[in-house]
Amino acid sequence: MDLRVLLIAQEDKAREKYLEVLGKCGVHVFTSASFQDLSEEIYGQSFHGIFLDLPTKIKSLKQNKNYVYGLVESFPVSHLKINDETGEISCFHYSQKSGGTMLDFINNECRNSIPRMIRSDARKEIHLNVMLYKTENATQPEFSVTMDISKGGCFIFSAQEWEEGNEVWIHINEFKDKALISGQIRRAIRWGQSMRIPGIGVEFRKISASQKEALLNLYAAIK
Repeated sequence: MDLRVLLIAQEDKAREKYLEVLGKCGVHVFTSASFQDLSEEIYGQSFHGIFLDLPTKIKSLKQNKNYVYGLVESFPVSHLKINDETGEISCFHYSQKSGGTMLDFINNECRNSIPRMIRSDARKEIHLNVMLYKTENATQPEFSVTMDISKGGCFIFSAQEWEEGNEVWIHINEFKDKALISGQIRRAIRWGQSMRIPGIGVEFRKISASQKEALLNLYAAIK
């Protein structure tokens, strides 16, 4: 599969420089001038990693911080900044060593990542008390809390080890309907893996009509 990366950078000379460098890296590049105006083509593609122009990100954070972080949380991300005087590109990412480049990020992070699609709905910071079960009939849950929710899933704090693609069963204490919700783990961040909150990003697979209604009501209540 060809490597696909997304570049989010406002239309200026810095963006032209980023594209010039990426053109020599052997990847398929998609571009957007902002976080808020992603095209249907971008939503329809899966990506191995995202390059973010820092000035563009800072501007978007002032408009909608939760949306920005929810959009990129599942991807390897490299932040870019260009020196206006020298034209040199600074590249910042988790595994970066001194002097790291955009090509280093592609080779060290993107090539080892599972391609994912951009979320079309934003995650919102809503904390619900949950119990996690690794099987439907398990009797020893992990007590935890959601860090955020979307219309179709949530991210749950967890220090246990989970595998992407596995099933998880969830009891949400705030719902009147106490039936277990089944979900598929789309993302797993292990404790100590990076400077991020450990846990699992879950897509709901089996959820009752009343639970779905309660979820959407909570989602709509948070602006």
